[in-house]
Amino acid sequence: MVGNMLKVKSRAPVRLTIMSIALSLFFLLNTSSCNLINPQVEDDTGKAKEEVVEEGEGEITAGEKNIIQITLWDCLDPKERFALIESVDNFMVENEYIDIEIGHFRNREELEDQFEAASLAGAGPELMLIDFNSVQRLVPGNVVKEIVDEADYSLFLGGLVEISEYNNRNYVIPFRSFGFLALFYNKDLIDKPPMDFEEVIEYCKEVNNFKEWTYGFLLNASEPDWIIPFIGGYADWIVDYSSDSLTLDTNATVKTMEFLTYIYNEEKILPYNIEYGEINELFKSGNAHMIINNIRSIKEYQEAGLNFGVSKVPRAWQSNKYPTPLISGLGFIINLNCYGSELEAVNKFIQYMLTEEVQIDWTSNTDTFPVLENIDRNEKVRNDDIVYGAFQQAKLCRGKPHEELIRVIRDAIRDNVKNVISGDML
Repeated sequence: MVGNMLKVKSRAPVRLTIMSIALSLFFLLNTSSCNLINPQVEDDTGKAKEEVVEEGEGEITAGEKNIIQITLWDCLDPKERFALIESVDNFMVENEYIDIEIGHFRNREELEDQFEAASLAGAGPELMLIDFNSVQRLVPGNVVKEIVDEADYSLFLGGLVEISEYNNRNYVIPFRSFGFLALFYNKDLIDKPPMDFEEVIEYCKEVNNFKEWTYGFLLNASEPDWIIPFIGGYADWIVDYSSDSLTLDTNATVKTMEFLTYIYNEEKILPYNIEYGEINELFKSGNAHMIINNIRSIKEYQEAGLNFGVSKVPRAWQSNKYPTPLISGLGFIINLNCYGSELEAVNKFIQYMLTEEVQIDWTSNTDTFPVLENIDRNEKVRNDDIVYGAFQQAKLCRGKPHEELIRVIRDAIRDNVKNVISGDML
């Protein structure tokens, strides 16, 4: 189909293979041994005539006729790709009348291009599993089906619901979450994570020793994504999702800059000229007791043998609200050309992928997190301190705006933070 697409036939049904062999033998005998399969009898004239075969003999069974074939395209990383293949296989074992073919692309742009071209031609896969950013590219092209009755959005993480929409209509069904920040703390040094930044500040005053490179807490303030959550902690936000417009000129942004002024310029409990890589190494060495980092770092810290915990970012300074990091994820997009029995099969597959069992399996086998708001009630999640702690943060996150918009936001935040800490503002 496409030179750069890897097609995976996820199931090799042994039963159908045996049946195929049996049918092949049947027709082989039919052509080579007519006297056995289609015996000829002579009429009164001595001429041979064929015996009438009963209707239905040798025909494909009703079950075989009704197999529904659907195609799913993705551009997943290897871990997620293997998890998808396994999930598809398991689904087809339980639903033998549905056959799913997976097409894998190298990157999102290639997948979007091929999907849009195929859909406009009235073809293409019934389903895609892709990043939420694709909504902005594909929906205006009128190639994606609006989600009306296919999903109950009250079940999903609120941050992902915010970016499932385009012009206030849903086009993505959330499947996995990832890419959000959380508080990481060294459990050998801290028994319980702080509840608010007043506690963080006091702890830093107690343990900081800049000469020995010891810090109670470090913040990657040079990166806007580490600053943006605090705007949410002051009861406002960076964007109006319904109008796709910026909302940075707010009191919450001012309060965030005041907080940075306080910790960097007034109390001077944090060094500013320290980059992410150094912060990360200081945490791994035990010199930084607490940091805010992306949840994809969990694997790195586990492999390093750290005794660490994950928690919500503490409540904002002089506020009763928690900061709200950005969150993104993977979701299902349905082809506009998908309807009838294929749409029913697609919906059945999506519902299967949203079961707690599948959501937890993917959490164990990939670097992604669930999307079901209440999955933290599940015993397996509650018994995993890292997953449970990270998911408490995920429930507070806000949807990461699309790439064009977040780029503008980051530039504005970066410039403001630099000016504030250098003393040029406020």
